[in-house]
Amino acid sequence: MKGLMIIGSAQQNSHTRALGQYLIGQFNTHDCCDLEIFDLAEKPIHTLDFTGVNEVPEAYQQHAKELQEKAREADFFILGTPNYHGTFSGNLKNALDHLTMDDFKMKPVGLVCNSGGIVSSEPLSHLRVVVRTLLGIAVPTQIATHDHDYGKTEDGKRYLKDEEFQLRARLFVDQIVSFVNNAPYDHLK
Repeated sequence: MKGLMIIGSAQQNSHTRALGQYLIGQFNTHDCCDLEIFDLAEKPIHTLDFTGVNEVPEAYQQHAKELQEKAREADFFILGTPNYHGTFSGNLKNALDHLTMDDFKMKPVGLVCNSGGIVSSEPLSHLRVVVRTLLGIAVPTQIATHDHDYGKTEDGKRYLKDEEFQLRARLFVDQIVSFVNNAPYDHLK
């Protein structure tokens, strides 16, 4: 089973990336699962433009193509975003614009976000509407962390330190794995 986590932060070594790394460890406890991270801070993609007027750097085109290929192979998704002004990031919205309903149709989608200021799950509520529109199935458990839920190693890498969120992350992963294994909507794909 293959999963794709799309991280919408513009910052490398983001809190959302640290949560993704933690989730990889949790998926690894299930022998059948492989979660790959597509971090838009490391692999930026161009704004969707059907006019062809704007010149797009080759690297951005390659990143978009890679994202599309990985999305088509995925059995499930995790969408991760920072809380930008009460909603999900423009980077994540742009990435989703490069994908289609066929990529998400009847696949489970986990939702995670991090807030630097006021803790809010509002970005996840907005993403639930987007996931539903893309015909994906947003899992019930979601994760909304705050900067203070993370620590830093000596080399500056962030990690999820809050035990309550570690427990929530395990429940989150178990729900996604259960949904994929049971495949209740496979006949609708």
